This record gives sequence, structure tokens and C-alpha cells, in this order.
Amino acid sequence: MKLTVNGWYTNMRFSAAHFIPSHIKCSRLHGHDYGIIVNVEGELMDGMLIDFIELKNAIRSVINEMDHKLLVPAKANIAKYDEEKDEYEIVYSNKRMIIPGEFVYLVDVNNTTSEELSAYVARRVGEKLRLKKNIKKLEISVEEGPGQGVFSEAMLP
Repeated sequence: MKLTVNGWYTNMRFSAAHFIPSHIKCSRLHGHDYGIIVNVEGELMDGMLIDFIELKNAIRSVINEMDHKLLVPAKANIAKYDEEKDEYEIVYSNKRMIIPGEFVYLVDVNNTTSEELSAYVARRVGEKLRLKKNIKKLEISVEEGPGQGVFSEAMLP
């Protein structure tokens, strides 16, 4: 059985700024309203695949951390945190930004593309749902506006 939830209609959305250092146009700081589309596959348990509220809460707990933040790729090693000043210095491609720490969310990715963000969100949500033995596969799309996103999947036990 397969269940689908469209975050554009169910308030699984977030707004964030990002940049892609290696891309000419997208290396500039810019933002998106992101929406999450989720597909869950598995077997019914007590007549249900998963409670919609539980699923949406798991997703929201991940994306709320990124909401209204600057998404910085942690694996790119372009950000240095100054604990004394509580700020990040971000340096790439002859660009330098100083951003207050409260405005930054370090994402465990190489680039903050939709491709890598969808894999990150799928992995994090999959960890939250791993005890659901009836769920076999979780697919998450992070869309940069309605109809423009990438699906990544997380296999569950």
C-alpha cells in the first residue's frame, strides 16, 4: 500500500535562503519557499499504514529547524563558527559573509541543492520512523516551489 501527502496543501513547508558555491547564478544568496511531498509504502497494521498526524509531525520536526534560516552545507567546509561572537564566517568563490549564528542552519550535505536536501530530509525522517516495522519505504521530495522537486528514498527495516 502507498500513502501520499502533499505538503503544499498540508502545511509541510518552510522558507529558507541558500547558495550553491559551484553554480554561477545560484552561487548568489537567494531563497525559496520549499514544500515537502512524501510517499510512504508498506503493509497495513490495524487497518492503517501510518497516522497522518504522526507522519506530518515527524516531517515538521525536521523542516522546522531549517525554516527562516540560511542553509549552509556543512560538508563543504566553507563556514567557520566564532563562538565568542556567535557568528559564522562563510567564504567561497571570492565571496565572504558574516552571519549571526541564530540565522544559520548547518545541513549535513555537500551542497544545499534540492537533490541533497531531499536525501537529508528523507534520512532524518526515516530515523524518526524506523520503529514502524510495517513501513518499508519512505520517499521525500523537497520542492523549490510547486511542481519542481527531487525525490529521495529511505529504506526502513
